Amino acid sequence: MLVRSVVLFSVILGQTSSLDEGPDRNGVARGLRVEALTVGGRTIALPAPVVVDGLSLDAERTALRALAGPGRAVEELLRDSVTAPFVLKVRDETSRQGDTIRVADLWFAIHADLDAIDPSAVSAITTGDKPVEAGNMQFRARRLSDAELTARGIARLAESPTLQEWYTHATGRLLDRIHVETTGRTVASRSAGSWVIDSRTDPRFDRDETCGNRWWPIERRGGSDRPGASHPYPGGAGAVTIHRLASAPGTLLVEAHIAFDEPRAWFDGAPILRSKLSVIAQDQIRRLRRELVRARDHHP
Repeated sequence: MLVRSVVLFSVILGQTSSLDEGPDRNGVARGLRVEALTVGGRTIALPAPVVVDGLSLDAERTALRALAGPGRAVEELLRDSVTAPFVLKVRDETSRQGDTIRVADLWFAIHADLDAIDPSAVSAITTGDKPVEAGNMQFRARRLSDAELTARGIARLAESPTLQEWYTHATGRLLDRIHVETTGRTVASRSAGSWVIDSRTDPRFDRDETCGNRWWPIERRGGSDRPGASHPYPGGAGAVTIHRLASAPGTLLVEAHIAFDEPRAWFDGAPILRSKLSVIAQDQIRRLRRELVRARDHHP
């Protein structure tokens, strides 16, 4: 359930697959940092995590202070509470065609055992699940089956306890005005101190009949919703790191770096969707923390 919530969170902020085809996929998403997303001639790279494996205790504490701020900010950030703060930084880039590329960097703490996390739990995301709703938006996601991938000539990586791969088709309804859907490839890799979940909208699905990367306006006609003309959608990319903090036993730092395209035709460049990101972040983080509290209460 933990990874399911984290992956859903990434889907909500922008369908977020690893570009790094080397054997060491854990290790700060090298490929995604080089080229995460290219829209209209503009390329956005994702940064490396602030906290990585192998830091000394002092270096880890220094990194956390730089992230959280002065005084008791680190203590507050790592507090074992549903309402503990998070850090969200959002900036915008512009493509040559005038589209906005939203870039979000997010950090928050959860209290859980890293060894209990199994990214394959994302298979629980199915079309039968209720949609996730946040900020007057609605999202669904489902994992593509091996049969669906084989039919498209796609072979998954050989998996192991430290390397997993899946493809997810996500659909969203944004502010009752835009329907958007993407299919992304995700690679999750484990090191001694962290899980790294790298994902990106897969261009092989750009023209797929049932799992395509596309969007269309939602038009009201005769009291009912009807789809407008369909347009291709480049989607987004993201890297989520779940890191065990040596300086705070029992605490995991979740760090997400996400970039996604927002066509100008959606909201004419107005920051309507950007204004919802903090609301979505708070809603999903608190939902995740409540799930962890229930899990601890059920298995003391």
